Amino acid sequence: DSIDQSELSSGINAEYGGRTACYVHISDWYSTLVEITGGWGAYEAKTGKQPPNYQLDSIDQSELLITGARQTCQRTEIMVHVDPVRRIASYIKGDFKVLFGDQYSEELCEESLIYPYNESCVDWSIVELYNITGDVSEQKNIAEFHPGVVEELQEALMWYLEEQVPMQCQLPAIEGSFPNEDVPYCLPWEFPNGIIPSWAVYALHSGVKHP
Repeated sequence: DSIDQSELSSGINAEYGGRTACYVHISDWYSTLVEITGGWGAYEAKTGKQPPNYQLDSIDQSELLITGARQTCQRTEIMVHVDPVRRIASYIKGDFKVLFGDQYSEELCEESLIYPYNESCVDWSIVELYNITGDVSEQKNIAEFHPGVVEELQEALMWYLEEQVPMQCQLPAIEGSFPNEDVPYCLPWEFPNGIIPSWAVYALHSGVKHP
């Protein structure tokens, strides 16, 4: 829930070295880098093409990262995760973080099943709510004291569920794709004549490229 900007590997605003309580999600890097590199106007001027009409959950955080401006946080909420196998979900909004379902569930995905994202894919009966501003280590469950907040965050999660496609743990194998019995790790499958070049061969466990 905070970022040490002095440690940003990109070097953006390395001299600032401060902290912020504003939320920054990994998806925000897309819009942020677009802005830092000149924005979509520069893209259109250089390529002559119209900017892509994407609807992205990405927010431009360039002002925060470059100047350290933090009067107004651009992102106020984050959908943390929804796992229909373990039937758990989590959402952050403002000072609050909610957890639904048994977070310690060891339920494993079955390859033969398809897991839809719907109201029944989460166990709503198990609820944890934390004020992550005042209780950073999430020690005090305050769900019973803030039922309105729990309901609000549950509704936000339900909105996300409506946009998701069902999950399948193992997609059907595509002929020529990786991993397979001979190459048990991921590689592109469109090599000329079906031959894997030497530069694409890696040791399975060490990850060291072979000559």
